[in-house]
Amino acid sequence: MSTNKFALIIGAATVVMLSAAKQESEESYAEQIRNISSLPLVSGDTLAPETLDGKLLIVNFWASYDAASRINNYELVRLNQSYQDASFFQAEGLEVVSVSLDTYRSQLLKAIEADETQDFLHICDLQGTESDLCRSFDVDRPVNLLIGTDGRVLARDYGVEKIEAALETLHANN
Repeated sequence: MSTNKFALIIGAATVVMLSAAKQESEESYAEQIRNISSLPLVSGDTLAPETLDGKLLIVNFWASYDAASRINNYELVRLNQSYQDASFFQAEGLEVVSVSLDTYRSQLLKAIEADETQDFLHICDLQGTESDLCRSFDVDRPVNLLIGTDGRVLARDYGVEKIEAALETLHANN
């Protein structure tokens, strides 16, 4: 077999494996979004599963001790106010699910109040980056994920620029 044919076969196999891995990852994200609805909120309330149905989600992994994620909280409040009731391509409304990487409850609660993110759905198991939720989303530091109604990650950003651009595009194409 010639070197070119061998390289072509290896390349095609790699594309197939990466495509399957991406699809598997997206399916696991969709499953995790379904699982989020069964987690208790920081407030002690239980999240009703229908709260997330048909909406775009910003899953905001953040920490009260991380300055960049605290700044992002202010930007996420602005985005939530702008888009929470908007119509998008294949979605109605936006919900921010805030997953804290904190290990101390008192600091977390102070940050929620200071950042005025009470309208977000706050989840924290006080396990930091060792949380099962962090592992399932392959997160080891603060990051924002925009997730479609089918569980696919539409944008991933350590800030909010890519998230906002994706929201604008999805809103404009509605």
